[in-house]
Parts: sequence; C-alpha cells; structure tokens
Amino acid sequence: DLSHLNLLKETLSTFISAEDISVLNERIELLNRQWDELCHQVSLRRQQVNERLNEWAVFSEKNKDLCEWLTQMESKVSQNGDILIEEMIEKLKKDYQDEIAVAQENKMQLQEMGERLAKASHESKAQEIEYKLGKVNDRWQHLLDLIAARMKKLKETLVAIQQLDKNMSILRSWLAHIESELSKAIVYETCDSEEIQRKLNEQQELQRDIEKHSTGVASVLNLCEVLLHDCDACGTETECDSIQQATRNLDRRWRNIC
Repeated sequence: DLSHLNLLKETLSTFISAEDISVLNERIELLNRQWDELCHQVSLRRQQVNERLNEWAVFSEKNKDLCEWLTQMESKVSQNGDILIEEMIEKLKKDYQDEIAVAQENKMQLQEMGERLAKASHESKAQEIEYKLGKVNDRWQHLLDLIAARMKKLKETLVAIQQLDKNMSILRSWLAHIESELSKAIVYETCDSEEIQRKLNEQQELQRDIEKHSTGVASVLNLCEVLLHDCDACGTETECDSIQQATRNLDRRWRNIC
C-alpha cells in the first residue's frame, strides 16, 4: 500500500541520487492523488447504491399506498345503502374527483420514480418495476371506468324513480276519477230507449278509458318491480317499503275497477 511505498522511499533515499528521489516523490504523489480519486469514486458509488436502495424502498411503499387507495376508492364508488342517489351522484362528481386529483399527482410521481429506477436496475428488477407500474395503470383505468359506469347507472335509476313518481301521480288522479264515476248510481232521467242508450254509451266510454290505461298501469307496476330489485333505488328499508306500498295500492285499486 501507499504507506509501505513511503517507507521504501525513506530506505532508498540513502542509496539513490537526489534527482531519482525527486522523480520517485512525483510518482508517489501521483499515486496518492489517484488513490484519493479512486476512494472518492468508490464513496460516490456507495452513496448512489444506497440512494437507489432507499429509492426502491420508497417506490415500494408509494406503490403499496396507491394500491390500497385504489381498493378503498373502488369500494366507495360501488357503495349503496344509506345514502340518497342525488348525494352519491354529487360525491362522484365532486368529492371523489378531488381525491382522484390528489392521487393523480402521487401516481405521476410513482411513474417517474419507477421509470428512473428501471433504467438504473438490472433486467429482472426493471421488469418487476414495469409490471407494478402496468398494474397500477390498469387499476387506475378500471377505477375511471367504474366511476363512469356508476354515474351512468345512478342517473338512469334517478330518472326511473322520477318517472315512476310522475306516472304514479297521474295514475292516482285518473284512478280517483274512475272510482268516482263507477261509484255513482245510474239514474235515468227518462224511461225511453234513447236515455238507456246514452247511459250505456257512458259506461262503454268508461270501459274504453280503463282498457286504454291498462298498458300504462302494467308499465308502472313493472317499473316498481324493477326498482324493488335495484340496490340504489331501494338502498334503505324505508325506500323499499314505500315502493312496495305504492305497488300494492295501485294493484289493488286497478283490480277493483276491472
């Protein structure tokens, strides 16, 4: 090593000329500088390796956190139950979008870190990084697709409920009118055939009106049945009971006039 070289130089100094000693000193000095440079390069390399190892640990942790967030968000987006459809739509449009915007930044950082690590890693480790990044990208797209599908479904259900309320209100008014007409006693003002025919025509008109509404009643009853099996429309027991009660009442009143 260099210390041994210096010892040899001291030993040789009594046997060689001053000029040779000067040359020897220059060469030893050069070796010292080269040794210092080599030590510096080794230190830098060790630091780079440690940084890479630390960055890999950070990458793994960030990847784990993002995957856990994706799982939680998928669950939140898919939830139904004790929440109004309008509230869930608002969450999908605003609250969850705010969360996604924050997660998008984390995803971009993870992507950049992963690409940087992959370039500095051997092939098998680079493939592992690329696989993890690909998995995250797939799950991210799945979440966006899930949100779009969920929003579409909720809006369709909301429209169906609003349509049911509208149709049910119209049918209730019509049923009340028909029930009132059918409950009236038939009174003949005169006892001739013309009066009898007029009363008969009135009854036939009522019958035609009832028959004309049969398709509408069937459609409303069918929509009630569909909504009863829709977890979004019947997220709570109260909502289910409300639709069931409306269905039973409509069916009973319809059967009575038929």
